[in-house]
Amino acid sequence: MRVELIHPPHVNSTDDRLDPPLGLLMIASHLGANGINVGITDLSGMVVPTETGLEGYRKQVADIPYADIYGITVYITSMKVTEDIIRLCRLKNPKCKIVVGGAHPSVRPYDFTIADHVVIGNGEEAMVRIAKDEIPITTRFVVGKSPENYFLFPAYHLIEPLSYHRKIDGKTSLPYLTSRGCPFSCNFCGLSNMHKLGKGVVHFAEPELVYEQIKRMKEEIGIDRIAFQDDIFTMKLDRLKKILDLIKPLNIRFRCMGRAGMDTEETYKILAEAGCDQVSWGIESGSQYILDRMNKKVTVQDNKNVIQWAKKYGITSRAFFIIGYPGETKETLEETKRFIIDADPDQYFASNFVPYPGTKCGDYPLGFGIKNVTKDLNQFYQVSKYGTGGMTIDTEWLTKEQFRELEIEFRTWLNKREFRGNKQDYEVKLHE
Repeated sequence: MRVELIHPPHVNSTDDRLDPPLGLLMIASHLGANGINVGITDLSGMVVPTETGLEGYRKQVADIPYADIYGITVYITSMKVTEDIIRLCRLKNPKCKIVVGGAHPSVRPYDFTIADHVVIGNGEEAMVRIAKDEIPITTRFVVGKSPENYFLFPAYHLIEPLSYHRKIDGKTSLPYLTSRGCPFSCNFCGLSNMHKLGKGVVHFAEPELVYEQIKRMKEEIGIDRIAFQDDIFTMKLDRLKKILDLIKPLNIRFRCMGRAGMDTEETYKILAEAGCDQVSWGIESGSQYILDRMNKKVTVQDNKNVIQWAKKYGITSRAFFIIGYPGETKETLEETKRFIIDADPDQYFASNFVPYPGTKCGDYPLGFGIKNVTKDLNQFYQVSKYGTGGMTIDTEWLTKEQFRELEIEFRTWLNKREFRGNKQDYEVKLHE
């Protein structure tokens, strides 16, 4: 039995080769722990032709090993390329099983008639059952249960770690999770729906396990740069202190996500002492009106506080913004500009609002004043490789044409601001 896990390309990404597919690495670990022969084919960074169609994938798919089961992770904008890859996998092995999972299949499983099984939610336990032939071929939709151990060591040995582009202090980093889930329910986010963790449910790795696995990454892979991908790495201050105390002797550099309104100044003091290079937050907007409409459960002042605390202790502050959320106007964008001037984050990244399926905004658009959402799923991306947003929508406040004009003006203004700290290669290009 051979299982091959495939990560499709994301052609509109600012850098499609930024990070390895951590979700597939974790699924691969569970398959391997159950004695199943598994491999990973990461097609990120592949240039997809727009005219040659299926023919454009033949060389890449020719490199995919023969397998009995192909498991493919799918996001909404990679559906078309996934369908093409599935057809070519079936040419590779006409008798293979095709399994799809990930964010989009979890909330819209009926979109995938071309697959044999659609995994809804967690992929680890479900893929093991499928590989062991415990799921009848007639069962198309497989609800993934929580695995017995969420935090097996990711199968980094199945990829080429140095082939990815994310760097911390000029050195290649790898992604790592110490927790899974988020206790908040922002209207634009569908995390709990997508992964079926349940509202507000968070699973945590024990600090001692975190230490052992990071130590292993350093000793076995030679990586001493870690990109913690927890939705909120700083959650539970006592636990954070234990993790940081344990990993401090490893002399690693790392980046992570914080949470305004939850973090304290002490949070950033201990992060800096443990080797934190950068903290990011979903700041989203400088308008309290927009933050409230998003159900962010945070104030504009909370957002200013975390930026100032990080800067005080020498940590690069990185602010993520969402522009075009329902309720956005010229005035609210001006509030966001004023926030950026006052808080002065070192780095910033602005994404266009997208009403993704599985989010409150995406599932109930009219209730949020959203109109005329395109049916072209290829447009459901937040920002392109060229630094502009993908989808635009009509809302009760702005037409898509009005928003596009405001977006271009906002991005032009933002790109004139200083961008401090270590930059990723794609950021250097965007801010040239």
